[in-house]
Amino acid sequence: MIARFWDLRNPSRPINQLGGHTHWIWQIRFNRYHDQLLLTAGTDSVVNLWSIVSASSAPVGELEGTGSTSEKEGDKRIKKYEDHRDSVYSVAWSSDAWVFASLSYDGTVVVNNVPQSEKYKILL
Repeated sequence: MIARFWDLRNPSRPINQLGGHTHWIWQIRFNRYHDQLLLTAGTDSVVNLWSIVSASSAPVGELEGTGSTSEKEGDKRIKKYEDHRDSVYSVAWSSDAWVFASLSYDGTVVVNNVPQSEKYKILL
């Protein structure tokens, strides 16, 4: 399945499309402190952590340190989490910005962290 991102000022086409799931995507959550970080959860039992620079409120050069203005530069899946055995219906960011939890249909809650290397890319 594909998650699409639109700029409502120019709705003729999406600014980005993310794959990464083999079945329905149930939830998408932006990190409220670092809005280039995004979680997707789906019925394929997968949680994906993304870096979506093209949908971020910060300028691309500021995020990547390159000074480039390429809209797609830096958009990537950071990590695929396959900790659940059943459909993942909910994901939530914690208040400290680097920890998130996911909840699957069978009631399992899994807590994960943004990889340390990605934290340093954002903070430094």
